[in-house]
Amino acid sequence: MIYIFNQPTPLHSGIKTNLIRYASVGLFVALFLIIFQPFGTDAVQMDYKNIFLAGYGVIVMMTLTFSFVLIPRLFPGIVNEEKWLVWKQILLLVFTLILTFSVCYFYQAFWFDYKMSFRGFSYFFMTVFPISIFPCVVIALLDYIHKLKKHQAVALTLNDQLGEQTNDASLINFLDDKGRESFSIRMDNLLYVQAANNYVEINYLDEGEVKRELIRNTISKVQSQINNDSIVRCHRSYLVNMDKIGRITGNAQGYKIHFPFTAEHIVPVSRSKGKILLDLMKSKSV
Repeated sequence: MIYIFNQPTPLHSGIKTNLIRYASVGLFVALFLIIFQPFGTDAVQMDYKNIFLAGYGVIVMMTLTFSFVLIPRLFPGIVNEEKWLVWKQILLLVFTLILTFSVCYFYQAFWFDYKMSFRGFSYFFMTVFPISIFPCVVIALLDYIHKLKKHQAVALTLNDQLGEQTNDASLINFLDDKGRESFSIRMDNLLYVQAANNYVEINYLDEGEVKRELIRNTISKVQSQINNDSIVRCHRSYLVNMDKIGRITGNAQGYKIHFPFTAEHIVPVSRSKGKILLDLMKSKSV
């Protein structure tokens, strides 16, 4: 069971999707508090009560946005989706809860204009926080299991669509950012292209060995230089030669492309590209 906590899991780093998700959560919290008025709030008589309760929904939306949108961009070296694990997701959820409860305490103190104290904060915190740890663990684990099963199922479908490897002797001429020819290989020797800051790595086969060539250019410009339907953008940082794919595996974060002649070189497939890759494979197999 412990090994699950060290498994890769998605961070949910898409800004637009996250903003919509967290705004929806905040709206749900606000409506829930206004309609059902739990925790004894139904007995409280006060002006602007619904506005006060809706404020908790705004706080939830803001703390979730801070934790899952701003923090990954402020600390990309620490909060990195490629190295994100289940236990890190749980810690981030716990941190978000602590932040949410803290802001809620200060919000209450400000609204009712009462004196804040460490004792009062501790009582508030210890009343709510312990019962929230279990949901954090459950949410992280259920999210991991759901994504894992989904991506493994898609990976099986993708593998069923893999065709036989073909030989294409056409020549690819790679140009640098000045438009000068830097490197040329046969199409059937190209494995994948990886972005590397201001350069791209051309990974290719040479007498059965995987070698690489570094060229100063962007991956988008390199993609436009290759006029072949077998070269697919499977990730924002990768182009892959579909005719060289050996198998595809899935984990909670997405998909991985493996080549039959090397275990060292593995290419990630972003979650957004999984369906596109499947459609392309289906069209090639027809």
